[in-house]
Amino acid sequence: MKKFKLKISLLSSCIIGSGEGFGALIDSDIVFDSYGIPYIPSKRIKGCLRDSATEVCEILSLSGIEIFDLSKENNSFRIVNSLFGKPGQTNPSPIRISNLYITEYDNLTQWLGYLFDKYNKFFYTEAVRNYFTKIKHQTAIDENGLAKEGSLRTIRVAVKGLEFIGEIELLNEDQDFIKLLFFASKNLRRFGTKRTRGFGEIECHLFEDNKELSFMDELEVGLCKQ
Repeated sequence: MKKFKLKISLLSSCIIGSGEGFGALIDSDIVFDSYGIPYIPSKRIKGCLRDSATEVCEILSLSGIEIFDLSKENNSFRIVNSLFGKPGQTNPSPIRISNLYITEYDNLTQWLGYLFDKYNKFFYTEAVRNYFTKIKHQTAIDENGLAKEGSLRTIRVAVKGLEFIGEIELLNEDQDFIKLLFFASKNLRRFGTKRTRGFGEIECHLFEDNKELSFMDELEVGLCKQ
């Protein structure tokens, strides 16, 4: 089994959508833990990495660069299905991804547990949420360039500059899986909802034993052969 760390840095505000609102105040909220700290759910990042992996395979296939097997099965890349699984599959996929939490999360939650208990007038869940997030308002524009009536929406976003870290386990140590995982993370540039509205710009880095992985040399070799 191989273990990796995935780090995601927010280069812009990001809507880590929960699919729910927050009372009558917020139409689109994000995901928080019990302290009010935003995090990235494992299922969401796995889905994004899968989509990114498919895009990587399509780019390599069109470019004629075969760093790993790019054969297809039922119009999908076999290696993507083998790594991330596919609908109706009975056996579990060989990849395990944890939730991604902000850096120093364990240390921070220990302090918050203490502060919530001793100074609950100043430290409480909503105060923590407000520290890590901002409230933004958006409206739809009509053909005359005016705001459409009743279109005002209020959203909560994680602030630019936050870094999230999580663990990835590969039960199968196939080198092609590792390469695909690297390129999928490298290719992942946008995350969350409203990505076409300027939200969710990110940067991803993959580490093994605290050393950042890179297979860019192999990509350059593949390009030189063209």
